[in-house]
Amino acid sequence: MNTTELTEYIKNYLENDRTSSAIMLTGEWGCGKSYYIQNILTTELNNTKQDVAVVSLYGVKSIADLNKSIYLELRAKKVINKLSSKFTSSKKKKPGRFHKISAWFKKHCKEVASGSLLVGKTIVKGVAGFFNVPVECSDRDLERLFASINLDNKLIVLEDLERSGIDIVEIMGYVNNLVEQDGVKVLLVANENEIIQYESNNADDENSKLIDNTVKKDKKQIHTERTIKYLRIKEKTVSDTIKFNVEQHTAIKGIISKFDSVCFAQILKKDDNNLERSIEETIIDIMDMLNIHNLRAILFACQKANDLFGKIDGEVDVYYFKAVFCGIVAFALRLSQNSNLIWTDNLKSPTELGCYHYPLYKYCYDYIKMQYLDSEQCRRDEIAFIKQKDFEVKQKDLQSALDILYDFFDSTEKEVSNAVRKIYSYLHAEENHFPLAQYSKLANYLIAARSCIDDEKVVDECKKQILLKIKSTVLNSEIIHDLTYHDGVELWTVQQQDEYNAFKTEILNNAKVDNVVVLEKITSADDIQKLSESIYANIERYIGKQNFAGQLDINGILHVLPDCNPKIISSLRGAIMALYRSANIKDFLGADKLSLVKFKEGIEKLINEDKIDDKVKKLQLEWFIGNLEDIIKRLG
Repeated sequence: MNTTELTEYIKNYLENDRTSSAIMLTGEWGCGKSYYIQNILTTELNNTKQDVAVVSLYGVKSIADLNKSIYLELRAKKVINKLSSKFTSSKKKKPGRFHKISAWFKKHCKEVASGSLLVGKTIVKGVAGFFNVPVECSDRDLERLFASINLDNKLIVLEDLERSGIDIVEIMGYVNNLVEQDGVKVLLVANENEIIQYESNNADDENSKLIDNTVKKDKKQIHTERTIKYLRIKEKTVSDTIKFNVEQHTAIKGIISKFDSVCFAQILKKDDNNLERSIEETIIDIMDMLNIHNLRAILFACQKANDLFGKIDGEVDVYYFKAVFCGIVAFALRLSQNSNLIWTDNLKSPTELGCYHYPLYKYCYDYIKMQYLDSEQCRRDEIAFIKQKDFEVKQKDLQSALDILYDFFDSTEKEVSNAVRKIYSYLHAEENHFPLAQYSKLANYLIAARSCIDDEKVVDECKKQILLKIKSTVLNSEIIHDLTYHDGVELWTVQQQDEYNAFKTEILNNAKVDNVVVLEKITSADDIQKLSESIYANIERYIGKQNFAGQLDINGILHVLPDCNPKIISSLRGAIMALYRSANIKDFLGADKLSLVKFKEGIEKLINEDKIDDKVKKLQLEWFIGNLEDIIKRLG
């Protein structure tokens, strides 16, 4: 049932129901019930001139207090409008003179004293004190006022039924009197799971068997006595119970729209900024992944993000804002379940407090939990985010061109020509976008496709750029091996074969070989340190290889790890996390999953077999296992 259908159902109940019973809307806390009541239902009923009184039972301790709340809700708006009109009129006639307002206030002090001017005695007394008017009001007077109001054609909405300070059976009896004796229409809003309680009943099973001289017990869940009474009176009082499970997209969009922020406005416009998914869809994905569907947490996240970025000078990249905001959303959802979450370390906490695709930034945690904002760190993270995003976008764009080239025999001349020109533009760029080990394969396909493109000279320009890249880069022996032996297309003419063999020789002759082979045999802790340094220095190169972990000497690393100090282990952890930090790392290193599973299981075995004799090293390795589990999940 969507919101439109639900509203039409409630309107039909208000206008046509003759059963003298209430209806109930039930759902988990934070699922959007209150948002629907306040922003959709009441608006629709007001538009059709139907009165609705929405009263929260949260903290209400007596039926007398409930009567007051309903009376105040029904009368307050009219009296406030009347006061506002008088106030505006008096200001226009005699600006700056308040004695007539005070006189009017005194004239109507009986109604003011009853509490109908403003909801809440504290506020009433504050306003009265401003005008030097003493305000006192007895419960008996308010009961009389409540009895005087006309409830015909009005819908009374009682929210937070499960949070009331009044006994649930007493409330239901009160509602039963309203609907049966007074003909009032009542909508109860509750999380009924918090009302219906169970208790264990350990009863002997007639067919129980003696096992180890003990009698096997059959534990059954039964309703508590209070719940049984509630269900009995509910059956008499409530005709329909509706499970609230309507459009979260609308509610989330409505929540975000409450905030007058350029950043929020941008992420709401999916079509304008080409975001892959709408922000509503993304938030629902996060809620589903965490299995926490709490719209109050979304409101909290919006407020924190709005406050945080309101303190940041200048424009903010829309993709960066969305990533940060979604990390805050995930954190807010987690906080709604556990308010004691804390930041432990910079490797685990971002995803454990946020989520896999949207980690929580440390400065966001500091702001939300400690009200401290490091605005410079926010900007530094934005620069790093944009750089990473740009790299990923270019890699995808380049990969699409390479895919066409590598399948050129299934593409059109125009498609292959455009792909080769795009490849040339990336080769010509100052930064290196290509996996170095694939230059020989690239040259192989360029030479094969030469006769199929509209401008063969582009192939020669690509070859020149490949040689320039090779000359300016130090290569290790593993990359030299891949340049020599690689997969490719079979060249079908002697001219093609000669051209390719000559060019591959030229590539190898121009290569500068690095004597440190970090991806081959690991025999010492020093080798692991060199591996960590190499990963940090060559992240783009290793990502481009499409298979990093499969090239590692995992057995050698596992053999050496017990001899490494905590600092070296931490360095390796950090390097691995940096290499796999990209949200869409599956697109680049998806083939690494099996190797990383082997690596993780090997570390677990080291710990289980007590081969780690230092508690700090053991802690580092336990963290490492958690890091690898996160990566393996993201690799699918």
